[in-house]
Amino acid sequence: MIHLVTDSTAYLPPDIIEQYDVHTISLKVIVGDQTYDEEGGITKAEFFRLLADIATTPTTSQPSAGEFIELYEGLIGDEDEIISVHISAGLSGTVPNALAAAQEVAPGRIHVVDSRTTAVGLMIMVVAAGEAIAAGKSCSEILSMLDRMVDESCIYFSVDTLEYLHKGGRIGTASKWVGTLLNIKPILYLHEGVIQPLDKVRTTTKARRRILDEVEQVVGQRPSHVAVAHIRAEEAAQELAERARERLNCVSMHISEIGPAVGTHVGPGTLGLAACPVGEDGI
Repeated sequence: MIHLVTDSTAYLPPDIIEQYDVHTISLKVIVGDQTYDEEGGITKAEFFRLLADIATTPTTSQPSAGEFIELYEGLIGDEDEIISVHISAGLSGTVPNALAAAQEVAPGRIHVVDSRTTAVGLMIMVVAAGEAIAAGKSCSEILSMLDRMVDESCIYFSVDTLEYLHKGGRIGTASKWVGTLLNIKPILYLHEGVIQPLDKVRTTTKARRRILDEVEQVVGQRPSHVAVAHIRAEEAAQELAERARERLNCVSMHISEIGPAVGTHVGPGTLGLAACPVGEDGI
């Protein structure tokens, strides 16, 4: 049996978790002297209310190797394998801790995948892995598929301000823009698992259009899995999804709100679009 594991930054809806029997491990968010599990510890609505009111930016932490060991030991039997797909190692220490736990519990039968993305980019990969398991694919076939998806996936997003990324140390070369973006929407993307700057536009409408333009350049009209991410921007997310359906060859579409562990670094108003072409195996 192949078990599927991911972390809370995939922001999977309950029906997907149930359909593919996905096991999730939670990142943590630290607000003042309080530490919350992202999954089940604090709701998105509660967290973003807190974020608007507190002076000190929350911090985040990855699951410990011990937490991974407990999860893996509870899943793996003598004939089982685990595929564990996680937030980019360029954004979090989750993957190294998962690798350490895998080595201790069952080397060779627990396969840790660095997605080099997060949020809806990670969701697309987890759903594809769930579909492949349900279709009876072997572990090696699924890992090969995930390797391809890591290489072919893209995610572009806009934020209302770079201050959250700057304070959290996740901003990379976009730091040169900090303090210069009054009434400007920065466009960013993930490349090799880290955040890179792309451009600056003046309105949400232009940001939405530019994000879609960039994704269309990557996937063209190939059949693709597509997903929209947002924070407190449901209307803009729905509009972006509609435009994506019109311009891209979408075989699936998800809309998901980003939660605390990623949201504390990008802030309310974030809007993103991820896509990955379907492989030769149809997944």
